[in-house]
Amino acid sequence: MNILSQELKMSVASMLYWTGALVFFVFIFMFMYPPISRDAAIIENVLSNFPLELRRALGITTLNLSQLLGFYGFIFVYVLLIGSVYAMKSGISVLSEEVRSKTVDFLLAKPVSRKTVVSAKILSVLSNLIVQNILFIVISYLIISAYKQDYFDMAVFTLLDLSLIQVQLFFAALGFFLSVIIKKIKSVLPISLAMVFVFFILQMLGESLNDPKLVYITPFSYFNAADIINNGSYQLSFLLINLTIILILTGSTYLIYLRKDLPSI
Repeated sequence: MNILSQELKMSVASMLYWTGALVFFVFIFMFMYPPISRDAAIIENVLSNFPLELRRALGITTLNLSQLLGFYGFIFVYVLLIGSVYAMKSGISVLSEEVRSKTVDFLLAKPVSRKTVVSAKILSVLSNLIVQNILFIVISYLIISAYKQDYFDMAVFTLLDLSLIQVQLFFAALGFFLSVIIKKIKSVLPISLAMVFVFFILQMLGESLNDPKLVYITPFSYFNAADIINNGSYQLSFLLINLTIILILTGSTYLIYLRKDLPSI
């Protein structure tokens, strides 16, 4: 319990900072919605001149940017990107921080098992993600409510926002796993940025090439904003794939950490 409380104290500032970044992104880009909705025909004509592959990659072939949820779905893709970097960074740093700061001897000298240490650290990341998503859902709803002029499907909006934590859990689990298999991690953020952007580019490639095989590689495709808005639901197969990957990565993290030789001072 002491480990969990200490981790939460150390990470709360970072969580609030990244939550502020997510909210600020939505707040700023929603200023673009009124002119786009007013000049929808002009925007459509401009976008029609873009190559089809580029429009697919940007997700503007199946989203109506003149509608509030359509525009929110368009910018939500980049909310997922920012949130995923935070989740990945948290997952990598929480299990590697003692190794990087050379204090792992002090931690493991305490009368707690390695399993307890891993559980407390993973739970701290999960707690931060839950709090972050609650704050984001509430504040983002207040922001877009200011632009609501007609019927607004609250269920679809909720599904969109809840997809954030599901993608974040994927990257947090991947971060846990990488932190126990990479021997020496000097800096967390570059690894997080690289991994998240690889998956994001794969999603864009899958959309632009219209290749169904690439859809199964990246979690960004599991929770495609256009599909959620158009279908009003998640795809069960993608939910199960995402959950399975999260469980495998987290389980592997436990197994490796319990047997891993941790460097001493």
